[in-house]
Amino acid sequence: MESPRKNKSLFIDKEALFALYLCKEGLLAPINHLMNENEMQQSEKNQILPLSFILAPAGKRNQEILQNVSKGETLSLICDHQVCGELVVDSTFCIDKKQRLMQITGGDIYSKKAQDIYKRLGDFAVCGDYELYPQITYPINKGIKETILQIKKNIQASSITAMMLDVSPITRIHERIFRLILDENELLVLFLFKKQKEDLLSFQIRKQCLEYVIENYLPKNRIIIFPLNDIYLFEGTNGILLNAIISQNLSCDKMVIGETHPNLAFYYEKQKVYSIFDTTKEIKIRIKFLSEFVYCQQCKTIVSVKTCPHGKHHHINYHTRFIQGILQSGLIPPTILVRKEVSAKILAYLFPNRFSNLIKQFGTMFADNGIITEQNEEDFYIKLSLLYQTHSLN
Repeated sequence: MESPRKNKSLFIDKEALFALYLCKEGLLAPINHLMNENEMQQSEKNQILPLSFILAPAGKRNQEILQNVSKGETLSLICDHQVCGELVVDSTFCIDKKQRLMQITGGDIYSKKAQDIYKRLGDFAVCGDYELYPQITYPINKGIKETILQIKKNIQASSITAMMLDVSPITRIHERIFRLILDENELLVLFLFKKQKEDLLSFQIRKQCLEYVIENYLPKNRIIIFPLNDIYLFEGTNGILLNAIISQNLSCDKMVIGETHPNLAFYYEKQKVYSIFDTTKEIKIRIKFLSEFVYCQQCKTIVSVKTCPHGKHHHINYHTRFIQGILQSGLIPPTILVRKEVSAKILAYLFPNRFSNLIKQFGTMFADNGIITEQNEEDFYIKLSLLYQTHSLN
């Protein structure tokens, strides 16, 4: 191929780069290449897969290039001012942006997310063989599939279950679900979404807290964390289908989804219940639906709403925004919601050096088995929470 400096350039964003990477690694199989116009039309007609796999980047320069490029020409793929690969053009063709948006979002074209997706779509798509340069840093470790298969072999696992996660933050409910899954499966693969626009908790702090819980309270040799960029392809109901396709391409034979998942669609036909997974022939993986879990004040433990005999007025729900609101206010959530160690990590992240002066002046006020040790912000939060558990003076 020609030198990247002499090639025409096609500018793509991180979402497109990650999608190309998933395809190149075989994680979107049976999709294994960029589709041409005929393949795109056949894919949409047959509905074998949730959506067609094309590259149609927006931008005035990209549109000019794609209207004037010839078959056999090499395009340098540029992402964030860095050459990340190259593509040998086979053909270019027009696309219907509104139809493409409908296909990606499953019909929801008026949300803020949908409008953001529309802005990144161009009027022309390009197909052809491409390669990605190895020096580019990707969120998934190369050879992750082989790693999972090796772990499966080492522990002689007969079944692998996949689960999609946000964990903002990881709660007691997550732990309960992990244990339930591991009771029936030898290996659990946790897909941890890395959002394009992070909200209160960044990917790193979410991953750090998840790793802490796995390391200290779960069988760590039976759990694998799989970072997964939350790109436009995973929007709407199509996202759940692609999650299942990636899972089965990683040799998972089961996937767990909560019944309250916002993009999970059920419908009735001839007095039989179907889910979105019945719309494509490519989903071979078994799907297990989990009911909602809550803390029941009567049962004094975490229970499923389907099996708890008590009413909703006895239930404490684990709403993410409620827990985030407590943390954002600088408070430690009750330990029935989140482990104190996790809360300490998050509060130290949200409010760095908040108690540095207090720790210097009164750090020795905390009982520590007679040993004076240097404390950090996390230690301070944990020891403060332990004082709340001193019940004799209540």
